[in-house]
Amino acid sequence: MASVTGLTIVKSFVYRGDATEEFSNTYHFKNPPPGDDSSWTVVLNDVLNKEVTIFPAWVSFVRAYGYDSDDPKAHHVFFHDWTVPGPPPAGVLLETGNRMAGDQAACVRWKTARLNSRGKPIYLRKYLHGGFVDPTISDNLAASYVTALTAYADQATGVNAIHGGLRSRTHDETVADGAPIGFVTTRTLKRRGRRPKQAS
Repeated sequence: MASVTGLTIVKSFVYRGDATEEFSNTYHFKNPPPGDDSSWTVVLNDVLNKEVTIFPAWVSFVRAYGYDSDDPKAHHVFFHDWTVPGPPPAGVLLETGNRMAGDQAACVRWKTARLNSRGKPIYLRKYLHGGFVDPTISDNLAASYVTALTAYADQATGVNAIHGGLRSRTHDETVADGAPIGFVTTRTLKRRGRRPKQAS
């Protein structure tokens, strides 16, 4: 096990009539884990400021968990609940095109310098619900949504510019400029289980 900065941000939206359906995105960063809650909050707010630009107002930010280990079973060392006292922040992306179905998602990816066993590039990926589909070509993401995702993925000013840059949980990556895949994909929403445990 090694020390690494991990941050999970949990969002909620309406899915099949359930207004509390949740999904999350997890980031790992090159710089060492923050040493106190105020430093964690700086990193969290930096990521939040990027994420609100790629979600519409009907996606809310509810919780965040910070981790200081690459152990996949590690307990969180930082926690923030936006619902207390609330209201939680929401996305600011203007609606464009047609709304995705709940299980549909966009994929943004960053190419790393590593190759897999077949010699293919390894990518860091984020799957994002609550986006928009082109109104005339239903397999495509809406053009202005692609523009927002491209800014989010930007090497110099996007989420990869935060806390030393993106990495994977297990590798200190060399990451190229990111970009969204222009087609809609699917990412099945997970049923909510017990919340992560906090480190003792």
